[in-house]
Amino acid sequence: MLALPYRAELHHNVPLNLEATLFCGQAFRWQKVADNAFQGVVYGEILRLTSRPNALLIESTASRINGKPLRDFAWIYLGLEDNLSELFSPSFISRYPHLYRGASKYFGLRLLRQEPFEALISFMCAQGIGIALIRRQVSLFSLLFGDFIAITEKSFPAPEVLAAARLSTLVKCANNNPIRAKNIRAVAHAVAKGELDLRQLSAPTCDFQTARETLLRYDGIGEKIADCVCLFGLGHREAFPIDTHVRQYLKEWFGIKTSTATLSSKTYRWLCDEARAILGKTNAGLAGQLLFHYWRKDIKGLTAF
Repeated sequence: MLALPYRAELHHNVPLNLEATLFCGQAFRWQKVADNAFQGVVYGEILRLTSRPNALLIESTASRINGKPLRDFAWIYLGLEDNLSELFSPSFISRYPHLYRGASKYFGLRLLRQEPFEALISFMCAQGIGIALIRRQVSLFSLLFGDFIAITEKSFPAPEVLAAARLSTLVKCANNNPIRAKNIRAVAHAVAKGELDLRQLSAPTCDFQTARETLLRYDGIGEKIADCVCLFGLGHREAFPIDTHVRQYLKEWFGIKTSTATLSSKTYRWLCDEARAILGKTNAGLAGQLLFHYWRKDIKGLTAF
């Protein structure tokens, strides 16, 4: 295993399940390299995280990532600042005690703070395919277009690089889908030119609906993709992505159902609003992820994403 020159140790007393957090479908460049040890490329640097009792060993190719010392970066990146005692409201706990008990078993699953452009392109790749294939696509983007870091690792490509890429090469990274590749290149061009300002969309002064509607202007970004990018890449915790499993638990647990198999934009938004009315706007995204995990693991008995 590659020796990384910089290391730090972060002591904490909060729930953290690294494997669930890194492999639940919100990030796609992490690998398990040893027992309790995981390595990925984050913000252009190799990062290795090893879980210890109430502590985290952090190793990297840089002493600072995204401008922050390793301890501070890991605390923020892993969402350890989230106060889980405020995640579910007293009224929710009182009305749905069984759901609170089920979801609270997975409090170690955290909401990552990812690099916005990588999250944007990753979820544009994700439509209609499984996590294993998404991981291969994202890795291929980095392999073909990223900058060398160390050994075989490369960074995720910059917007300018993808904006100038040959469409025939991009197609290989987009599951051989030329329309998807064209949409990705167009979005990369918009980011490179500053027309789509991801920093502005992730700023505390930008509200969720503004960020969401801005993303939806671009071909290749639908309702669910916009919500995934807002939640996992832009930090808008109000976002509530809906897939088949989420629809199932909304119906089974809360009686929220639709009469159609395919969701129109209007129906999708209605489901989101109904979910936020139950879970609260502030933490709907993370609360929904824990319920999603509980539904898949305990109710449906699924072992992989």
